[in-house]
Amino acid sequence: MEQRRGRSLRAPLAIVGVLGLIGGTVVAVRAMAGGDGNCSNGVRLVVAAAPDIAPAVRDAAVRWSATKPRVSGDCVQVQVRAAEPADVANQLAARAGGAINVAATALPSPADADVPTVWIPDSTAWIVRMQAVSREAFEPDATSVAASPVTLAVPDQLAGALNTAGTAGAPQVAALLTKVAAKQVQLAVVDPRRSTAGLAGAGLLYDSIVTEPKKLVDVVKAYRSIAVAADQAGLNKSTGPAQVAPMSEQAVIAYNATGPAVSLTALPVDPTVTLDYPYAMVSGKPRANLEAAGLFRTALADAGNRDLFAKLGFRGADGSTSAGFPAGRGAATAPVTVKPLTEPQKINDILGYWNATTAPSRVLTLVDVTSSMNRAMAGGGSPSRLQVLRKTATDGLGLFTDDSELGLWAYASGLPGGKDYQEVVPLNPLNQGQRARLTTAVAGAKTVGTDVSGLYETVLSAYKALKDGYKEGRSNTVVVFTDGANSKPGMSLETLKLELERATDPTRPVRVVLLGVGPDARQQELAEIAAATGGRSFVVTDPEQIGNIFLQALIRTN
Repeated sequence: MEQRRGRSLRAPLAIVGVLGLIGGTVVAVRAMAGGDGNCSNGVRLVVAAAPDIAPAVRDAAVRWSATKPRVSGDCVQVQVRAAEPADVANQLAARAGGAINVAATALPSPADADVPTVWIPDSTAWIVRMQAVSREAFEPDATSVAASPVTLAVPDQLAGALNTAGTAGAPQVAALLTKVAAKQVQLAVVDPRRSTAGLAGAGLLYDSIVTEPKKLVDVVKAYRSIAVAADQAGLNKSTGPAQVAPMSEQAVIAYNATGPAVSLTALPVDPTVTLDYPYAMVSGKPRANLEAAGLFRTALADAGNRDLFAKLGFRGADGSTSAGFPAGRGAATAPVTVKPLTEPQKINDILGYWNATTAPSRVLTLVDVTSSMNRAMAGGGSPSRLQVLRKTATDGLGLFTDDSELGLWAYASGLPGGKDYQEVVPLNPLNQGQRARLTTAVAGAKTVGTDVSGLYETVLSAYKALKDGYKEGRSNTVVVFTDGANSKPGMSLETLKLELERATDPTRPVRVVLLGVGPDARQQELAEIAAATGGRSFVVTDPEQIGNIFLQALIRTN
């Protein structure tokens, strides 16, 4: 989930950086509205709108200006800023004292004057993600001002070859993946952490591929094959005759309007996902600003302004089209069902799989080498727990990107040096040499002649080691394989949880993920350790399940 953190101190250079963001790349379009054209002393209403819809919002503001709007006798000045939703979300998260994963550096807390009163992102998904940071971020009732269904943007000639029957669901995705494997098609996407269309596309891939648990690893391969763009402009530049990408219907219409060498067909995705452009009023703003925001919201919803949105390829908030809508190449005038992406768990799951698959990790793995690891995993005839662990760890190496960092410790009482743990492979970047060292170490792992485990001391030492070398932008995680419980006298479970709590630093979060292997693992104990760090715990008794659960364990849902 999105994480809260302490409010940042405002250093002068940091504030200059924020002002540069707000005044430069974020501010691209302005419309000044005042009753007499001179409203410098009136109510200033700042609207941050997604770049695709900002021109229509600007034109509506100009029309509204002609009506001489006033709040308590004061004129209203509207400033419409074209702003990437991810950048506004980053700013609002900083304002709330939290952080949101938008593939960008967290910002310092902004001055209130730099925060818009109204935010029109492309989807309610952004509101949901922000409410995970602060439930009080917005005033109630963020109503939609327009809609555009998410589609697969497919080059015209390729659309016919896919035999899509006008939609893109699991069968079409399967056909695409076959062509991707044969290097006939390139999948592309705007980073799902920054784009709702990209988020929907990643979800479509996941839903189409994972028809059973063991298919989860195939999502890793699919996600890793995707060409990722930072924004829609970057995606447009890379579009070619064999590139397929999730894009809104409106984005496809806008792209085709530029007269490209390769035109695109918009294939609606199945199940339907719609961009719904919510009009969200930011909480904590002066009453006059919020009143002006309410009046402007009414103006945007007025039927007299629908033409401004329709001519740019937007549908009404109800999914219908109106005069001027540029239909063609998959964009039909028939109404569509509006289904915005609003399920928090679905959003978190997609982002979690995307992060675990594509973002670099920093993982220290702890392997239980007590003698009990020689016992059968699940009764007579099944492989030993150590054999299952070896295979899982070896296969698991393929789940990490080359720019990840991995290290390996073994733990059991009485290891060389009298410690409860031993560093087998130091934590280093996962280059070819490091992969070879880890593979050799795992293959050669052997148990020792004791069943005494200093699990608690080992977990605490590993936690502190990762925190001391913490790296921003990575999943800093301790992964623990164990087949039992702490059996060394000394530290208690309550003491371990207290020590972990004392060591916790919200600005350097480290998770502990524990995988209990076999029927002797103590589920409640593992769960309590994991909960103390915001991690997860699993107990696995079926050798066939552990690979899938290992991938789930690495999921970072933000």
